[in-house]
Amino acid sequence: MPEALVPYQPAVLALGMFGFLYLAQLLVADFTGIARRHTPGTAVEGGHDDFLFRAARAHANTSESVGALILIAGFAITCGGAPAIVNNGLWAFFAFRLVHMLAYYLDVRILRSVAFGLGMLALLVVFGAGVRAL
Repeated sequence: MPEALVPYQPAVLALGMFGFLYLAQLLVADFTGIARRHTPGTAVEGGHDDFLFRAARAHANTSESVGALILIAGFAITCGGAPAIVNNGLWAFFAFRLVHMLAYYLDVRILRSVAFGLGMLALLVVFGAGVRAL
């Protein structure tokens, strides 16, 4: 790892773990679709009572947030944001996204919403660390 990134090693690991979570969600949605004989490339019909629908929505929701995660993490690290804030903020984001995923799979809507909101708050904290370093 380049010396400049050493203080952010926990953040880099959190990003890698998020990538693994993203892959796991894709596999859950794909294997559930295969088991249900869902035609690939077609919309998943149904609602929150259907696990395939929830798995597809969990993955889609993660897809919607991955761009913000990458840009904000890159911004904060490049600006030299406080490593403790960046590292802890990215691990918090990962943890809340994990809870969000599990809550989506289990159809616990209030927990899913709270985890989503706290994950977004964690990203705002990381963004703030980057801004403060400018």
